[in-house]
Amino acid sequence: MLPPPLFAAPVPEWRNETYAAIDPSNAELSMAGKTIVITGGGTGIGRETVRAFAIAGATTIHILGRTQSSLSETKQIVEKDVSGSSIIIHVADVTDLASVEKAAAEVGAWDVFVSNAGYLPKSKTLDKLDLADWWQGFEINVKGNLIVAKAFLPSRKPSASLVAVASAVVSLPAALLEGGSSYVVSKLATIKLFEFVAAEYPDVQVLTVHPGVVDTAMNKKSEIDGLPMDDVKLPAHFILWAASPEAAFAKGRFLWCNWDVQQLKALKKVQEEPLFLTSGILGWPFEHTG
Repeated sequence: MLPPPLFAAPVPEWRNETYAAIDPSNAELSMAGKTIVITGGGTGIGRETVRAFAIAGATTIHILGRTQSSLSETKQIVEKDVSGSSIIIHVADVTDLASVEKAAAEVGAWDVFVSNAGYLPKSKTLDKLDLADWWQGFEINVKGNLIVAKAFLPSRKPSASLVAVASAVVSLPAALLEGGSSYVVSKLATIKLFEFVAAEYPDVQVLTVHPGVVDTAMNKKSEIDGLPMDDVKLPAHFILWAASPEAAFAKGRFLWCNWDVQQLKALKKVQEEPLFLTSGILGWPFEHTG
């Protein structure tokens, strides 16, 4: 029996582990012949996402990150675990346009881009926060995403897809997230940024994804206890699914990896309400009262 939803969800089934519909070995999710780019591919969810695309048969996977050692470790692990996989490393800081443009030139044409790099500032209320650390959330989560989009989108192949990692914290009231202003506001900006990408590049399948609650270094830094953990394969496999034609129906939307994809696909609201699962002000559009 599946666990009850941790939060209210648009579908009845709440997932904490991977399952058949998002399994990388599925023919429907095949990435054979495709070139993949993944930022933040050196650790945690990023590393597992690299593995997922390798299992799905991607021809080449380019991984970007600031730390050579962690990228090399990902390459070594995945190429050993997945026969025939090819991982290419690019040391780049997503906040530095020159280094990202250099990586984009080295990659060339691509089919799938996963924007996974992110930063969690220390949780501090406004009266106690360090301004530089608070703003670093915007440097990486907003400016970094803007830079990678600007640098890589010109070299996309036809029918390209782009998946960006955001966070479900944007859905929660600020009163429940004391001290989390930088992360929450920057992740909300991330979602809106990629809604603009979806609108301005209608040929690209753009989705943003909440990656669940996974036991990573970033999650430990959040110091949030008591939440049930998701298996790291769940967000990795969900991101793979989100990059595939199977997720085309949800183009431009923000999805949680815990939501069952087959039930999502059956939701009439996705087809009938263009603002469903997008960012906005609660209650809008309003009923006209004049």
